Amino acid sequence: MENKNIKNPTKIWELDNEAFLQWFVGFTDSEGTFIIQTKNNSEVNFCFKFTLHVDDSAVLFLIKDILGIGVVSIKGNTCTFAVHSFQLIVEELVPIFDKYPLITHKQLDYRDWRIAVLLKNSAKNASNKKISITAETFRKIVKIKESINSNRTKFDGYKLSDSMISKYWLLGFVEGDGSFHFTNNRAIFSINLKDRQVLDAISIYLKNIPRAPIINGLYVSPLPNSIIGGKNNNTAYLLTISDTDVLFQFIFPFFNNLTFLSRKGVDFKIWSVGLFLIINGYSKIPKGKAILLKLSNNMNSKRYFSNIIEFIDIEEINALFEIEPPFNIFSKKSHFTLAKEYAIKQGSRKGYTLHIYTDGDPCKEIAGSPFNS
Repeated sequence: MENKNIKNPTKIWELDNEAFLQWFVGFTDSEGTFIIQTKNNSEVNFCFKFTLHVDDSAVLFLIKDILGIGVVSIKGNTCTFAVHSFQLIVEELVPIFDKYPLITHKQLDYRDWRIAVLLKNSAKNASNKKISITAETFRKIVKIKESINSNRTKFDGYKLSDSMISKYWLLGFVEGDGSFHFTNNRAIFSINLKDRQVLDAISIYLKNIPRAPIINGLYVSPLPNSIIGGKNNNTAYLLTISDTDVLFQFIFPFFNNLTFLSRKGVDFKIWSVGLFLIINGYSKIPKGKAILLKLSNNMNSKRYFSNIIEFIDIEEINALFEIEPPFNIFSKKSHFTLAKEYAIKQGSRKGYTLHIYTDGDPCKEIAGSPFNS
């Protein structure tokens, strides 16, 4: 496919067309919807759309500008990017998703949606380009409409392998379903998804991402090991990476070398500051704990302008990092060992507390947790 209608992204993003389209498909796997609308037992319309919080509208305008198609509309607290033009769907969107396959079960919705699009497109009159759908074609499209998205019960033909994942697809997907956050003074990276197979594939992919260059004396962490647990009565699964050394040496440099297009990039920047604060042990002192709480209060749903509790003070953060770090990360010791040794020096008998969570959920501890053992 020639992307002749895709404009060059702004210098801020510095993405080529190939990278953007992989990102776009990853973002679609997370946030996109393929819609079929029927009317009067004869009229069929198609729509592709994203719907986000209004504070995230910038990414939808960016998608519109780069693709050169679609309409962005704002209503209340939501913002929507939509492509309704049947001609643009046939000539622009279908070729993109044919060349860059979706990876989640959404690929099945696209497959069936595409069949319905082609059914309508085949009804074009070659001489005047008008579309006249027969009753039989209408019935076929209605049948497809009733079996996609939330109505889907059949998953035949689903294809997935970890080789299908690219770094740009993963970035787009994480900008939709990923989370950078803090729990109990620990940095967490997680992805929430109904498709367990996709999380398994992502877990394999993450084990093969490059490590940051090791500085002399820095502890060499193990490869990323994702924990995948059930959540919400197993209607969704949560992939979690919480090992501080792994986050510092693998996850941070991987995403730091990519360019976020949505406001999830703000979360990542804030999370990165917190990660550096934690790896150096500043989260063990009162000033560090206070700043980590402020960082947490400006992330994810709390970063929306209507929800921000207190703004981050950059000078306060700089002043913290001017203090000698509690941990010597160049002692060839793991973060866990440094934290334990620090706790012992502070008078703890056992040296650390034990947090136990249910089903791998880093936000839900069992009764009595944490334990001083």
